[in-house]
Amino acid sequence: MLAERYPDDRERGNAMGLALGGVALGVLIGPPFGGIMYQIAGKTAPFLMLAFLALGDGLLQLLVLQPGVVRPLEGEVEAPSLKALLSDPYVVVTAGAITFANAGIAMLEPTLPIWMMDTMNAPKWQLGAVFLPASISYLIGTNVFGPLGHRIGRWLAAMIGLIVIGISLLCIPLATNISHLIIPNAGVGFAIGMVDSSMMPELGHQIGRAHV
Repeated sequence: MLAERYPDDRERGNAMGLALGGVALGVLIGPPFGGIMYQIAGKTAPFLMLAFLALGDGLLQLLVLQPGVVRPLEGEVEAPSLKALLSDPYVVVTAGAITFANAGIAMLEPTLPIWMMDTMNAPKWQLGAVFLPASISYLIGTNVFGPLGHRIGRWLAAMIGLIVIGISLLCIPLATNISHLIIPNAGVGFAIGMVDSSMMPELGHQIGRAHV
């Protein structure tokens, strides 16, 4: 939606950086909220509350966005097929950067709390709070590199981000208590913000370059 709404490359980067800040805000609130609710009200409570929030969000989207089927007009060029997009190496590399950047945090979310319980005897609230540094730094990274990625080069920003993610992930198993996890988690979050806010608009640009 944003790629279509903002055809200018610079504006598109800024808009997507702001939108990804919304993702970061949800991620920022989610883990500590889940950990605290689990400790206070049991494991069912956070899921029930999130179910009601998701339902409310869906209703708001129906009212505000008013989705409908858009049929191509006669003579209008059709959108590219998935096969056509996957055969474009620029699209594949851009999408791949987003995938690999987010794979790190995707693996940490289910495994890090279990590892903390086994090795640190961490209380339940810490299992969510450990992701706060990553969420805060992701929020900063997306807002900084939305506009900055266009200036320094989005490929450079993504490359640096992927290297920082790799180094940060290597540091996590060396931690012996929760304080040792702050800097590596912050590094992961900030670097994912760099990659996402650079590569999301770049993906729109690459598709616009060779496709509809």
